[in-house]
Amino acid sequence: MGKVAMVAMVALLSAVPGWGQDQSDSQMLKEILVEMRGIHNDVRLSETTQILLTELEIQQTAVTRAMQKRDDAKNRVTQLQENEKNFAAQVARFDDLANTTTDAQQKKQFAQQVDQLKSQLTLFKTQETDRANDLLDTENALRKEQDALQGIQDQLNDVVKKLQPVSRE
Repeated sequence: MGKVAMVAMVALLSAVPGWGQDQSDSQMLKEILVEMRGIHNDVRLSETTQILLTELEIQQTAVTRAMQKRDDAKNRVTQLQENEKNFAAQVARFDDLANTTTDAQQKKQFAQQVDQLKSQLTLFKTQETDRANDLLDTENALRKEQDALQGIQDQLNDVVKKLQPVSRE
């Protein structure tokens, strides 16, 4: 029985250092796993950042295009308003000429000119209303594109925050 006790004692003593080693290996494996997960997250965040940067560039182009369309629509409305002012001034001028002339033939010509200018003025007003509606549509489209751009920028800011090292105080 002494031999059995001796063998048990040797087995027990040899197991204790191994047990400590197992604990150390287990801890090291846990640390490696944590590090691997961190690397995986960094790679995932890096890929996400690249995707968001590409989306940001595409969306910025869409915003620029929407701004150009809005500016073009504004210019068309402004041009029509200027044309209306010019035609209204011409109507007033021919009206004055028709009222101040004594020649019946000239009065008739001036009255015809006034009628033509007034019909053209009506057409400009209709076109202006249509172009003003187009302008509203382009402004709404621009706001939508800007909102989408802001959303991408917000997502990118969140990813950048996640990539920054945590400060330990």
